[in-house]
Amino acid sequence: MKKLLSIFILSFLFSESAFGGTCKTPINAKENFVLAPEPVPYTRKNPTNRIEEVLYNRKTINVFRAWNNNSSKKYGLKWAGNPQPGTRNTFSLAEVYWNYAYPNKWWYNTRYPDIEKFLTKKKWGHDKEYGTTVRVNIKDPEYFSYLQNLIKIRTNYIDGVLLDWWHDRHKDVGGYSKNTVKEFRINLSKQLRNNYGNDFLIIGNVNWDKDSSTHQYINGVFMELYKKPYKNTNGYSCNEIKRMDKLLKYHDQNLQEPRLIAFEPWRISKIPPNDLIKKLELDKYGKINDDKYYKKIGFKNKKKYWKAYYRSSPENIKFAKLFTAMAMVIPENGYILYSDNNPDNHRGDHYHDFYDFYNTDLGKETSIGMEIKEGLGFKMYERGVIVYNYTKNKYKIKFSNQKEVTVNPIEGIFVNF
Repeated sequence: MKKLLSIFILSFLFSESAFGGTCKTPINAKENFVLAPEPVPYTRKNPTNRIEEVLYNRKTINVFRAWNNNSSKKYGLKWAGNPQPGTRNTFSLAEVYWNYAYPNKWWYNTRYPDIEKFLTKKKWGHDKEYGTTVRVNIKDPEYFSYLQNLIKIRTNYIDGVLLDWWHDRHKDVGGYSKNTVKEFRINLSKQLRNNYGNDFLIIGNVNWDKDSSTHQYINGVFMELYKKPYKNTNGYSCNEIKRMDKLLKYHDQNLQEPRLIAFEPWRISKIPPNDLIKKLELDKYGKINDDKYYKKIGFKNKKKYWKAYYRSSPENIKFAKLFTAMAMVIPENGYILYSDNNPDNHRGDHYHDFYDFYNTDLGKETSIGMEIKEGLGFKMYERGVIVYNYTKNKYKIKFSNQKEVTVNPIEGIFVNF
């Protein structure tokens, strides 16, 4: 009996539900024919302020950039610690560390002047790669005023603020109780909204959380979808993808206008086969390098380097398209970043490729996102349609304009009519 019990426990621990094994595409999937519902029309209103202007100039596919000040106009939303102003089609936000601090970082005291009196000696549970991280004393009533003034200074020439770790789960990383954190977050977001009005973006990094205690004040979320265990570099399970769908809908229904949703699933990271590594090296360097070269640039060997930098495997392209389609169809104002896993690269987080299909141009959306059935939905555009399908079935969809498209299981497609 003990032996059988051990086998059962091990089988559970290594199952898809426990460790988030990659959602598999079935072979020879059954094809179903479905009629798409009549799309509900949607027209982006003419802008009367800056936020509406940026939304009016959205592209078909809208990509965001996290913690990076890249000036490229390819990105429709970006934030950084020292941000530059946005453009006519890009929102720019200041990231403000409100609950933890990096006292040993060379830039920290410059961006957070006179914060020393609010720092505790209590370690905050960041990974080693981030360096020393300590808890800020959010119970100090003077800190609330300090933080509001800091946000005013940091955002006086940009569109708003990004607040990291925007949920109540702080106690497990050396933080305060849920009640303490919840009260602080509600008071902060309420005061920011009162101070700046509706033409100011407040975006919180909610991760996988469904907590809406501040949704009446904030108008955006960053869904940084970490994996369990944290160093898992596989894809997401089918159940996790279904959960993403529900969260996208939830935030889109409960946030304040303009309801910006920055959707960041993490990619699949694997060491490429040796023959592929050779091809990648020749394409990039024109020669084959030995491991000594990769050690000079900070990697143990070439396999570790290409595990970190090869992002265009067929399975990654497939999931990047699926998640992009979900981000564009389900919410009104979705943004996508299909990024590295945080543990992939010791140099930093949120590295990614700007895939060619991000440049798809179908014009502006002409309908809201429409759901045919759970896991299958679409949005109409001036010159085509975007469809997502995270089910295990293949579908031939006929639209009211008599156009037909076929979408495979676990797929996102961008079709020009």
